[in-house]
Amino acid sequence: MSIVVDLSGLLKLIGVEEEASRAEEAARRVIGEVVERCLSRFKVSRSSSLLYEEVFCHGASPYDYGRICRCIEDYERELRSKLSARRHVFFTFFTDKPLTNIQVAVYKVEEKLDQPHLVTGRLCRAVERIYGYTADRIGANRLVFPLSGGEELPESLRIDAADVSVSLRLEGVKVLDPSIPREANCLKRLLSRAVKARLRLKGFTVKGLKAFWRDPAVEDEKVEVRRGFEFSVLVFSDGEAALALSPRSEVSSKMTLWEEYGCSPDRLKASSRRLHGRAAKRIYDGSVIRILGVEDATVGESLGQSVSVIGRYESLGLLAKVRVAEGEPTVVGLSRGVVVHEAPSALKLIYTLRDLKKMGASSKVISFLHSPPQTWLEAAKELLKAIGTLELDGETISFVEEPPEVELL
Repeated sequence: MSIVVDLSGLLKLIGVEEEASRAEEAARRVIGEVVERCLSRFKVSRSSSLLYEEVFCHGASPYDYGRICRCIEDYERELRSKLSARRHVFFTFFTDKPLTNIQVAVYKVEEKLDQPHLVTGRLCRAVERIYGYTADRIGANRLVFPLSGGEELPESLRIDAADVSVSLRLEGVKVLDPSIPREANCLKRLLSRAVKARLRLKGFTVKGLKAFWRDPAVEDEKVEVRRGFEFSVLVFSDGEAALALSPRSEVSSKMTLWEEYGCSPDRLKASSRRLHGRAAKRIYDGSVIRILGVEDATVGESLGQSVSVIGRYESLGLLAKVRVAEGEPTVVGLSRGVVVHEAPSALKLIYTLRDLKKMGASSKVISFLHSPPQTWLEAAKELLKAIGTLELDGETISFVEEPPEVELL
C-alpha cells in the first residue's frame, strides 16, 4: 500500500507555506513521524514531487490496512489539535444497557476475494443502501446480520452489490462476545451504522463519522456555518458501550465555486494552482473533496471517461439539485483517495478560521465558532434526542443524556 501526503494541504495546516526553508523541514518532520509511528514494522520507500510525497509501504497485507489508516488518522487529529488555538471538547454518553446479548446470523463468503476487508466493508454499505438491511463484517470473509426474532434464515444468499457478486452460506447463529476484540469491533460498527441511519432519517447530513444539521446555525453575507459532531462508538470488553461526540463546525461559502469566480471559465482556470489543496463541499451529497486543479476540458466533455460530468450527473438524477452550464471547466479533486471530476457549480469552498479572519467575517460567525462547552453540550443532547431509541437484534438501545464527564484537551 502507499500513503500520499498532500504537501500543499499540510503546509497550509502548519502555516509555513510561504517560507520555503521552514516548509521543507516541517514536511520532513511530519512525514518522518508518520513513518515512525505507523509504518515502523515495514520497509518503506519514498517518491517526491512538487505537490505530493508518496510513501510506499512494502509487505503490508490487507489485514494491516485498517490499523495503518487508524494510526494515520489519529496522528492527523493530534496534529490538528496541537496547531489549533482553540480548546477541544468532547462528550461521552453511555448506553442504557451493555451490549451482551446481540445475536447475529453469520454468513461466510464462498468466493476468494482480493482485499477481503475492503470488499466486505463495501458490500455491507451497499446492502444497507440497496436492500435496507444492517450488516457488517466479522473477520476477513464473513458477514453478520442482526436478528429481529422469529425470521427464517436462508441457507444461502446471493448478493450483487458494490460491483461485486458473491455467494453467502449460513454458518450459524451466535451472540457477539464483546470480550473478543474482533467481535467487539463488529458490535461497534453495527451500532455506528444504526446511529448513522437514524441521523440520516432525521435529516442530518452524515459523511464518514461526521454529522451536521442540514440548516445553517448562523450565516452572514459570505458564509454559512453548520453545527455538527464527529462521533465514534466505543465498546468495552464487559459490553458497556458509549457514544463519543466531538464538536465540529462546517463553514462554507454561500456561493458556488462557479459563482465565486463570476461564472468566468478563464478566471477559474487561472486560479487552478491557488485552489490546489483547498477543501470544497459537494452540494448534492455534502461530501468534502480536496481540489487538485481546474482542467481546460468543460463539464460537457468526456475527459477520457465514458461519460461527461454532466452526463454522470444526469444519470444519477442530480441535475434537479445542481444547475450546470455546459461551458464550465471541470474541477478535479480527491474524495477518500479516489480522483473525482466535478462541476464548479456543484462545489462550495470550505473555509478555515484563518480564511475567515482574512475575509473579515462577521463577529457573529467568529463568536459562534468559539461557542462555550455548555452550548455544545446542549447541542449534543439535541443530537441524542434525534437518535432516540435504536434496535439491534430486537434489543432496544438508547444513550443516557447526562455524560459522566466533559474533557478539555
